[in-house]
Amino acid sequence: MRIAGNTFGGKQMKRSVLILVLTAVFLFGFTACKKDGNIQQESRVTLPQMTLPSQTTTYVFTLPVVTTTTTEETEEEDPFSEKMTITWLTGTGSSHEYIDGRWDELELEEKFNIDLVMWKVFIDPVDTEEVQMMLAAGDVPDYGFYYADAKELYEAGMIRTIPVRLMEKYYPSYYQRLLDEPLGFDLNKADRAGEFYGFTSFSCLAYYSETVPLWRLDWLQKYNYRMYNLTPVKSWAYPQYEKNLYFSNIKFTEEDVKEIFRAFTEDDPDGNGIDDTYGSVYAGPDRNVYDFYAMFGFDSDENFFYLNKETGDYVPYFAYSGYREALKFLTQMLDRGFMRRIPENGNTEEQLNALWASGKIGFMNAFSGSSILGYHEKAAERPPLSILKSDPNATFVVTPPPGREGKLKSYRVFNWDPEHTYIVGAQVSDEKLIRLMQLLEYAYFGEDWLRYRFGLEGVHYVWAGEPYVSPMILDSPENIPPKYAGLGTSVFGQFGNIHFVPDIKAYFGYDAFTSQMANYFEQYNAGGYYASNLWIRPAKYYSEYTVPSVLYDRFRAVKERTYENIQAVHENFLAKVFAGEILHMDNEWKDYINEIYNAGLKEWTDIWNSKQIDTFDRYGQ
Repeated sequence: MRIAGNTFGGKQMKRSVLILVLTAVFLFGFTACKKDGNIQQESRVTLPQMTLPSQTTTYVFTLPVVTTTTTEETEEEDPFSEKMTITWLTGTGSSHEYIDGRWDELELEEKFNIDLVMWKVFIDPVDTEEVQMMLAAGDVPDYGFYYADAKELYEAGMIRTIPVRLMEKYYPSYYQRLLDEPLGFDLNKADRAGEFYGFTSFSCLAYYSETVPLWRLDWLQKYNYRMYNLTPVKSWAYPQYEKNLYFSNIKFTEEDVKEIFRAFTEDDPDGNGIDDTYGSVYAGPDRNVYDFYAMFGFDSDENFFYLNKETGDYVPYFAYSGYREALKFLTQMLDRGFMRRIPENGNTEEQLNALWASGKIGFMNAFSGSSILGYHEKAAERPPLSILKSDPNATFVVTPPPGREGKLKSYRVFNWDPEHTYIVGAQVSDEKLIRLMQLLEYAYFGEDWLRYRFGLEGVHYVWAGEPYVSPMILDSPENIPPKYAGLGTSVFGQFGNIHFVPDIKAYFGYDAFTSQMANYFEQYNAGGYYASNLWIRPAKYYSEYTVPSVLYDRFRAVKERTYENIQAVHENFLAKVFAGEILHMDNEWKDYINEIYNAGLKEWTDIWNSKQIDTFDRYGQ
């Protein structure tokens, strides 16, 4: 069958001349992943209305014989003696542009005695036309990922289940991920015990923050603040950063921050004799207020529930005691003039960047990663580069979030991502499934896994400095010998580990800032970069994967019925707070809590206090 120039099922022309178009890998996760909570949702492929032949499949799981016994000794058979054809559809963005016979394809074919037949289908979370046409024809590859619901495909007879006992034996590295973070066992679980609808993807985005606390180091040093373990941050784009940008693991207290903001505002830190500096900027909920919420250990995601020790209830952030403390801090800083408000009209991000670029702000919730080191296309508009253009002697320091409860706001709550599930066609036998898992174990997790993710060192990339510490520098396509070129995915590795990488540094292609930050906190933070004291985690989390189905549906109905009234109370209270109409926060907070409970929050807590809903630490976070 042929659809829009893409071939399904048929044997493709192999060994063609290869042309590689390498694209930047640093931000690929953002184009393929959904963020949890109240962040962007992706469209899902739905099965078309069609009539499929009834299909009843009984899987008999018999492992292949791998040894043969003689009268003299036991000899190991070649586990790949039988040649197999495996149809493959994976990758996103440019998988439909794949050129057959690429060097990595040939390597894997020879090693595993297989013939890889690539199905060239456009895979996109929004534009699902080609996938829908493929499914309407009743076709699925042996192995694939295409933003479709695995359970629906199984019920339509199009895919098979994967026994965990085979996974444990032939795909042990993936199985270990499940053991390490047991939420994975709850995802894509088939009705039959010990079987799964597919391989749920795993990434480290739960340990990535889009913003980091960035301070004017020269201003802090002017007031004799001692910075612990001050370490230069290296930029290969801007080598001078070694004298301008640093890490420190100092953790300022809330009282420290108040005094620092005062000094930055009132004590003329830039020494120009003019009252024109501020501790920080208040940009409201549109941009950076959540970073000040992070200072008090919570996030404004309404799917997060926290244990309020004052009431003993599990509540959303707007009824959490930490929220009260954050509001007290923000209003105090605003009332004293230590934080500048941005105008209420206009583009918030542009206004915020303009204020930061003025060099008159001492604390910034800066965009991390490529922005800080000057690689991002907007880096010139953002600190520190935007400030260094006019003040090349300015210095900056990145610290952990201040405050006793301060933690980083992560990009995603879970490492597991059920939106990205790799599935196996119903036509695949146990023997072929085993071969496939052996290939995945080798290409995704083997010693040479970087080879199939990023290509060959010295051919497709070089390290800027020390391997695995410095960034990867991808070579331009015209410099790559034809033998090693080819098209095919938004990142290089059609067969590489895209969605199962456990290490944040590897996940982002050894992005210089992320790698250095992870290395720094691994050295100077108790428990390292992945320690719980660095990352915001809810006490309980509302999702179909963490809440029993009965309670999930019950809460959804309650929330739909009560949310409007609850939000009205919340918004009215917040407006009074920032209008300066709250004179005694602690007293008026009690009145607010009573009012919001009466508006419907009591029904929420009746559900969330249930012991049937596991606390979040059950999921290995």
